[in-house]
Amino acid sequence: MTRQGFGGVLTDDQWTRLTKAGTRRRHEAGSQIMRQGEPGDSVHLLVAGRVKVSMVRPDGQEVLLVVRSYGEALGEMAAITGRPRSATVTAIGTCYTHVVLRDRFRQLVNQMGLDAALLEHFVVRQVESDATRAEQTALPAERRLAKILVQLAAFGGENIAPDVTANGRRSRQGVLFGLSQQDIADHIGASRSSVAQAFIRFRELGIVRTGRQFVAVHDLDRLRAIAHGGSDA
Repeated sequence: MTRQGFGGVLTDDQWTRLTKAGTRRRHEAGSQIMRQGEPGDSVHLLVAGRVKVSMVRPDGQEVLLVVRSYGEALGEMAAITGRPRSATVTAIGTCYTHVVLRDRFRQLVNQMGLDAALLEHFVVRQVESDATRAEQTALPAERRLAKILVQLAAFGGENIAPDVTANGRRSRQGVLFGLSQQDIADHIGASRSSVAQAFIRFRELGIVRTGRQFVAVHDLDRLRAIAHGGSDA
């Protein structure tokens, strides 16, 4: 699997050197790897699995910001700036990280000349954030939902066998994500009811299956078409 995020702008040797500087740690599904407001005293390099990044707003509501996968650096901004962590990171399924202490991480970035790579990484994160905010104001909920499901599928998930969908058809092999519909609604800035209606239609079309804490995508081609404003017929 291709490395995402910070790891994606590094060479294999650079990534290996960074991970070897850390302590390998296992995180079970639902466990918090880091918490919003904590000191940024370490960086977690995600070497296997997926995590969700969320933030508690001033009104007390927790909002899903993004899902991260293999290759991502977690907590790197706090480690570089010295500010408290800006978000909470929670394991989606079992995952593994290599934990590098803040001073050691800064030292390695300097020794390997990774300042430019780190800056590029920060800029990409900002562009992603700006694009998400723009979509939340410009696109209908159904297209926003299709786009986030396509993005999640790109990160990988648990492969699942075909099944009978709501319209009685035999589905294709799919990808399962351990996220609730509320998580996804919060992330795309849509109401729970509008996302629920979009999911109903996607189920009727045989594109997805849903449960209490999961979404299973069975037809990525159709989702991509909807995400780009094309026909879903």
